[in-house]
Amino acid sequence: MLLFDNSQYDNFFNPLCCRNKRIYYECILRLIEKSKSVPLLYETDARDTLILYFRNCVYAVEDEDASGNADENISWKKSESENAGAVLRYFRHCGWISEREIGRNGDNIATVMPYCRKVIESIERIFNRDNRGALTNHIFSIYDILSSAFVADHGRTHRPYSNILVPVSDNVADLKNELLILKDSIRSIMRMIIKMTETNELGQFLIKDEMLEGFFNDYFFIKKDGLIPGYIDEIEKMLRRLAATDVYENMIKEYQSFYNVDELTAREMVENQLTEIKSFISYDYVKEMDYIDKKINSYYSLYSTRILMVLSNHVNMQSYLNDVLMRLKDFEPEERKEILDLISVCFTLQSHKYIGRKSIERRKKRTPNTKSGALQTGGLSEEERERLTRELLYEYPDRYGVKQAASYFEGIFGDRESVVPDEAMIRSRDDAMMIAASIIYSGSPEFPYEVEFLDGEIETEVATVSKIRLKRKSV
Repeated sequence: MLLFDNSQYDNFFNPLCCRNKRIYYECILRLIEKSKSVPLLYETDARDTLILYFRNCVYAVEDEDASGNADENISWKKSESENAGAVLRYFRHCGWISEREIGRNGDNIATVMPYCRKVIESIERIFNRDNRGALTNHIFSIYDILSSAFVADHGRTHRPYSNILVPVSDNVADLKNELLILKDSIRSIMRMIIKMTETNELGQFLIKDEMLEGFFNDYFFIKKDGLIPGYIDEIEKMLRRLAATDVYENMIKEYQSFYNVDELTAREMVENQLTEIKSFISYDYVKEMDYIDKKINSYYSLYSTRILMVLSNHVNMQSYLNDVLMRLKDFEPEERKEILDLISVCFTLQSHKYIGRKSIERRKKRTPNTKSGALQTGGLSEEERERLTRELLYEYPDRYGVKQAASYFEGIFGDRESVVPDEAMIRSRDDAMMIAASIIYSGSPEFPYEVEFLDGEIETEVATVSKIRLKRKSV
């Protein structure tokens, strides 16, 4: 296996088994999301993404063990820029990010490795489930794949075992797992409700609607109309018809050549797999759904009983109420009304509202803004500033020259005399570089605009820049 035979992956799971595992996990999630929005992820963009994450990080950064390379460890003593660089070096060491390679723009590439991406996305699907389409997606996938077997010259029919039977088997296995997880979820909810001893807890549980949103969202979608049962019926029909088609015979031939077995063995194995799928769709699926129906009804009954017990302080109020009503029927109407009025005085109904966490949360003290250049100096080292300046002035003279910058701002100004750049304007790295170019060229006679520094800074996903006003120079 590649994981055990290749020394490159000896430290593959280390980021998930250390003190700062939450931080490393969220960092790689940010890099995966960033890589989805750009053609190629470069180290500069990856570092900016991580710097922004560390500025807003809700977890305390802990010092790692002394063993290992200290340069690759993050620490609360380091700045956001230093921690971002340490994370990138550590991810390269563990095989999560590609090795150093110069890209077309002169910067190192920081692509998330395919194995890392698959592992992280699998962890998200397993442990951070939202249940908004797991069951229905598997059913739709089974239907779509089987439908292709009855389409003449469909691409899947050229290799029917690999492209039809195997994907259907995988989706059926995933559907089984989803139903098992759903059953376990009902048990966990019931245990949770039994442990609740206060009305406040039960009320919060009901208000959040955790049972519906957190566990049975997709299940109720299946049960509320006849859409999914119709798909299940069609799947059963296609499974019965499949054995009489040429596609089925081609499945056997492909299995025979793929595993190098005789025709009898290949036919037996393919038939067994198809029988297992038929058995689940026709019998097990219906049985599991009926079982979950009964468990959900039991859940509602348990929830109702638990609320009555908590509200009555574990006293059976129904029996007491029954005794009172039986005794009242023997009184005269006037006496009965007087007794009921006295009983009503014993009960007081009040309305309460819950206080949210944001109402009592203390605001963090903000540091005063300091006036600086276009890029925040505290987050850049001397080497980084020199590299950015060299890149702006020498490596890209035509791209960010005086004429290009003047043409760029001419399109932004239009008929206006002044412009204050904001987050909507600074949306990419080129926008930030043009702002930097305007500051550099503001004193040049060839540049038709001048820069006035304002108080405060603008923080975007691309960069943190000083707040400025660009004005046309008087002729």
